[in-house]
Amino acid sequence: MKLNVEQRKIVELEPNGHMLIKGVAGSGKTTVAIRRISFLQTHYCPESDDNILLVTFNRTLLNYIHHQYKKLEDEEKGDLATWLTGNQNVTIKTINQIMIGHFKDYSNQHNPELNIADQRAEYATIEQAIDQLQEEFPNIKLLSPKYSSFLLDEIDWIKSCGIQDEETYQQIDRIGRSTGGRNAPQKLTKNSQTREAIFRLKERYDQLLEIKGLVDFKTMNLLALQQAQKIGKKKYTHIIIDESQDLTKVQLQFLTAIYANKPYSSITFVADNTQSIYSHSWLGKGRAYTTIGYDMSGRARVLTKNYRTTTEISKAAYGLIEHDEQIMGNVDYVKPALIDRHGHAPIYRFFLSHEKQLQFFKEEINHLKQEYRLEDICIVAKEKRLIEDIAMGLEKEGIPTEVLHDRKPDFTREAVNLVTMHSIKGLEFKVIFLAHLDEGVLPNTAQADIEDEETVATEDRKLLYVGMTRANELLYMSSVKRPSKFLKEIDPDLLRFKRNSALRTFQIVAMSEYKFKDRIANVNSKEELIRQWMIQQLIHTYKYPENLLEVEYEVQQFSKRGYVDIAVMRYVNGERVPFIFVETKSLGNGITAKSQLTSYINTSNHVQYGIATDGINIAIIDHNDKEVNDIPMCQPHFLPETKYKSIYKNLRNNKEYDYLQDKDDPELIEIKDRVTDLVQDLDQPIQVPIVGNVAAGIPSAAIEDYQDTLFVPEEWVIQAQDTFVLQVTGDSMIDEGIQPGDLVFVHRQQTANSGDIVIAVIDQEATMKKYMPMGSTILLLPANTNYEPIQMNAEDVFINGKVIGVLQKV
Repeated sequence: MKLNVEQRKIVELEPNGHMLIKGVAGSGKTTVAIRRISFLQTHYCPESDDNILLVTFNRTLLNYIHHQYKKLEDEEKGDLATWLTGNQNVTIKTINQIMIGHFKDYSNQHNPELNIADQRAEYATIEQAIDQLQEEFPNIKLLSPKYSSFLLDEIDWIKSCGIQDEETYQQIDRIGRSTGGRNAPQKLTKNSQTREAIFRLKERYDQLLEIKGLVDFKTMNLLALQQAQKIGKKKYTHIIIDESQDLTKVQLQFLTAIYANKPYSSITFVADNTQSIYSHSWLGKGRAYTTIGYDMSGRARVLTKNYRTTTEISKAAYGLIEHDEQIMGNVDYVKPALIDRHGHAPIYRFFLSHEKQLQFFKEEINHLKQEYRLEDICIVAKEKRLIEDIAMGLEKEGIPTEVLHDRKPDFTREAVNLVTMHSIKGLEFKVIFLAHLDEGVLPNTAQADIEDEETVATEDRKLLYVGMTRANELLYMSSVKRPSKFLKEIDPDLLRFKRNSALRTFQIVAMSEYKFKDRIANVNSKEELIRQWMIQQLIHTYKYPENLLEVEYEVQQFSKRGYVDIAVMRYVNGERVPFIFVETKSLGNGITAKSQLTSYINTSNHVQYGIATDGINIAIIDHNDKEVNDIPMCQPHFLPETKYKSIYKNLRNNKEYDYLQDKDDPELIEIKDRVTDLVQDLDQPIQVPIVGNVAAGIPSAAIEDYQDTLFVPEEWVIQAQDTFVLQVTGDSMIDEGIQPGDLVFVHRQQTANSGDIVIAVIDQEATMKKYMPMGSTILLLPANTNYEPIQMNAEDVFINGKVIGVLQKV
């Protein structure tokens, strides 16, 4: 919960009435909200009746705040301990908890026997009301028990919007429901008998509930609002509304009613409309804050950086919402800014059955147990029935599970968590599995008319976005039988087949892009789809040139002749020899070819790897028949040339050199000035250690414990003993000509001048940026417009070295 400069500025703003904090997922909105309590209590609660309220939307999030508090270091707990255990001036509750309290006050004054109806009572009552109104509206086929769920939802919406009379209901735009859906026979058009019937049904339904001494939840909200609007009830000087985009109009009006308007008071709306996933929400549908009495002109503050997820996960999630015009067109949409925190790309897998998906979960979780605790893992699906089915399947396999419920979630049990997409909001886990991303499930437009399909798609696209952005480190996505159309909206280059593999997920290759057509017997076969996908992967992902690939490669097995589907060749001592064998089967047909693959590999001492795949499953083995995660990228020495060629950019004198290294003897190097083409005389090159990559952090001990070295001229370094080399993994410095995969030469030093490119360590993670001191803070500038600068307090940044040169392969 440590604040960065951007967050602290908002926490310490002087209160001035209403304010909006807009932020992307993972930007620390809830952290800012919690920390602001302490600031307001200390500086802006001078009177004895000054109270502070932090209101959250759901109980799961409230319990998670408690859970996260318990994990804080003792010195961080501070006032939060008092707030969570009880403080007469600070209240942290859900909106429902507060409104139920006011409803109880109302019922104690007017009808002490009044209770809130459960779902069973609601359905029984609506069916009774339908039966009573059918004779009065014989032509309205929507008045039928089979549409009870639809009608209850519409009645809830009417109450959520605070609509008190039929005339208003007849005229209002019904965002997200222009019709009754394909299973409902009539549209909810304005000024119609259908709307009249629904409003009359609402009135009859409420009358029947009242006879039973009951009210439904939305009527409870209305009565709580009525009670809150009375003078004399406890009010709050400062109100902070977390996830305000999810509240109904009545809930927002209620919070306004309990707000004490003083010269120093404040009401703060914390929101991310991209995460608005509830159909009855008011602001989340793009409505202006003026509709609830607040003009936010000049009163909005923005948090754009997602600190929760890695750059790889963020890119995939943001790529999804960029396809939605409704989301992008929202006036409160915040364009996310990427941060330079790298990790594994999201993994996507397709399965032909639920059982296959479950088996994958079991195997992957058992593997993840070596690195993560079970409670760090969460499986998410859209529907409750799906997560319950997965939970039962995992329990049968001996994997303990915890289905998180709103009322009593247990975040501490040593078990895999399972939760719906709606309930995951506000939570985060190191590992997220998004299950059943299937067409018909996400989006589910079965109940929507064609006019509503885009609205339904937007809501479900937001759900998927919310699920994706809950992952701290690893994100798995999977579908069964028919993948969701949303998966096609994510750039396939951002997804992977396996965690530690560069292999992308299966994509159909257009026949016009097929390779080696003249050597293929049947280009229309199902098996060819998989072979062409693998050929594309070998060329585009693993960078093997087409002239190193062969199809139907002949091998001799004793007296029998066989043909390998794909052979990747390389040059060894000038001889072209096979390096990788690939066997493919039609989609979902299994990888039974693995045994055949092994026998093919044994025909040549040169073959080092084998791949067997059917597009859904894949096995990668080495020449010892041992399973491995991946095959190597194409290396320069696989090609017939005799030297590796790189370009060295000397940042100290702005000169460039050709760096040529003998493939067989790495100590033999040749240096050419790229301007004069003169070869530089070398007495004895020195060795500098390659100690890792720039995104992995650089403990001082690692500089002494290196795995590889590089031979370079002595004049390229300042002092050999203080020079080390890092491989670049991110793209935040591409405008300075530093690309992912480049090697940067670093002189170890703890100071730097403004404008120097440095290796800075923040919270034990290293990043490469331009250094710019600004008073008591440090600005770390990327050289990529997709990334935002990082501003930190000077004492929170450790300079590990200055970049003095860049070596790029060509």
